[in-house]
Amino acid sequence: MASDRPIRLLQVTDMHLQQEPSCLMRGANVEARFQQVIHQIEQENADFLLLTGDLTHHAPAAYDRLSSCLQGLPFPARWIPGNHDLVDEMVRFSDLGYNQKVIVRGDWRIILLDSTSQPDGRGGGALSPEELDFLNTQLAILTEQQHVLLVLHHHPVTVQSEWMDRIGLANHKAFWALLDTYSQVKGVVFGHVHQEFQQHRGNVKLLACPATAPQFKPFSASAITEDDPRFMGPAYRRIQLYDDGKIQSEVVRLIS
Repeated sequence: MASDRPIRLLQVTDMHLQQEPSCLMRGANVEARFQQVIHQIEQENADFLLLTGDLTHHAPAAYDRLSSCLQGLPFPARWIPGNHDLVDEMVRFSDLGYNQKVIVRGDWRIILLDSTSQPDGRGGGALSPEELDFLNTQLAILTEQQHVLLVLHHHPVTVQSEWMDRIGLANHKAFWALLDTYSQVKGVVFGHVHQEFQQHRGNVKLLACPATAPQFKPFSASAITEDDPRFMGPAYRRIQLYDDGKIQSEVVRLIS
């Protein structure tokens, strides 16, 4: 049944939480930046929180702290790994629902994907053959009236930063060859890039969210930390999914 109320999602990404809360990354206290975002989104009227990878920086203890924060939110959270995550540690929390790969609400199916296969040692990743099969299976059962939002860590298109585009989704061609056969796919949400990004590829809206950890300057040849006060702070994204397949979104930036 159609509803006037959109599905309301929040995206938080690339927290890079450290083993100890006091540890810094690029001179910033990433734990404090993440807590700043958590305090803000607690006030949001959301249906789900999507955490799109690099939740920690190879830090087992940080998952326990993160889980405690998520359990205090007034809406459920789902997460996917990034190239700095420890998948075996994330599996420990399966009973809490964080690892759920499909969310069905109304006419929308939200599919969460693991893009950390075939790591290149620099930060790049891919969808494994098994993950592509899973995606194909999920898309094949759709009706014409349904809409799909895909969620992954690595960017499947160029973001015009030379260094970042070398470590995106390695098998993006296979990804798009599959998606191009399904008109129900309306959006792709990803993390990894530590900057705001929005683009269309045909009828598919592509959205990336700035990190809660330090941001990277866009359109850069190398990894340069953002120093513009307008864009330095932690951020998150609001996403609204409508019954007709439209997606509206905005980035919320905080002052660090």
